Amino acid sequence: MLYLASTIKDLNIQASDGELGGVKDLYFDDKFWTIRYLVTDTRKWLPGKKVLLSPLSFDEVDIKNGKVNVLSTKDTVKNAPHQHEDKPVSKQVELDLAIYYGWPTYWSGAGPWSGYNDPYTLADSHSRGLVKDRMEMSDNGDQHLRSVNEIKGDFFGYRISAIDGEIGHVSNFIIDDNSWEITYLVVETKNILTGKFRLIAPKWINQIDWVEHRVFVDLTKEQVKQGADYDPSQSVPQDLEDRILQGYRK
Repeated sequence: MLYLASTIKDLNIQASDGELGGVKDLYFDDKFWTIRYLVTDTRKWLPGKKVLLSPLSFDEVDIKNGKVNVLSTKDTVKNAPHQHEDKPVSKQVELDLAIYYGWPTYWSGAGPWSGYNDPYTLADSHSRGLVKDRMEMSDNGDQHLRSVNEIKGDFFGYRISAIDGEIGHVSNFIIDDNSWEITYLVVETKNILTGKFRLIAPKWINQIDWVEHRVFVDLTKEQVKQGADYDPSQSVPQDLEDRILQGYRK
């Protein structure tokens, strides 16, 4: 199913023996545009610490009942190698978490989940001994993790630049809860269509300026205008791809 990032942020994290807290952010990697961690609001039981839980540890995402069930106890999560809130997540921190929880590393092979389509298949294959543990770091330690909170927002969301000018800003993301890939960026097009929202797929992005907070896309303003309207207050339609491409074809 496809869900807005804001919907996932409304969920509570449920351990095998009780509630851990709510979701306060989502971290994704900017290479595969895939969610790697939910950042948990620990509600004072680990003040000042950043608690990260990978989709590799999820038992079920229950949108209807507003929770994510994880395959860990509260004490297991509390004793994990957390880091301070104000520090970025390094590859070494990711490696420490993988070793502690027994997760396979998602960067060990090709594709977003080491050659698998989703984290659940990777975790299952790992538990059956079909995935060889490769606990070395990749990309020479280069950092690819980004915060959903940082990039979206009414006032501070990253600006979107088409080929011929600015079209608006990032207000949300659409996420596939099976693969955990970001399928679309939700763009509020105030610059060209007041009160309208359009969807931009990561594959249409040419470049991101992380310093200037700007996303450059391979579309013209007119193409964006002709795209299908999107209503963030409604559930995400499953025929999304066809609807969008009708307007964005070159």
